[in-house]
Amino acid sequence: RNREFLEQFSLDTLKMVGTLKLSGQIFGLVQTKDGLVHRVAPGNHLGQNDGKVTDVTSSKITLIEIVPDGLGGYIERPAALALNE
Repeated sequence: RNREFLEQFSLDTLKMVGTLKLSGQIFGLVQTKDGLVHRVAPGNHLGQNDGKVTDVTSSKITLIEIVPDGLGGYIERPAALALNE
């Protein structure tokens, strides 16, 4: 698959800034360190560890990352971007 734009950023430099509801679907709004805001939905990818968005709620974006396990293999690890009030 082609890499998505937000996959070039490490997860700790991305910030959830809100949500948007369009046609009944909820999108998470993610801000990069340059100030641009992007929308993500389940199925989108972000972060440098093959993070795949699994859920978007009003308070957080949940994803699964694939990271090295230290033994030459890979494991899936849950991660999230929380909305900072």
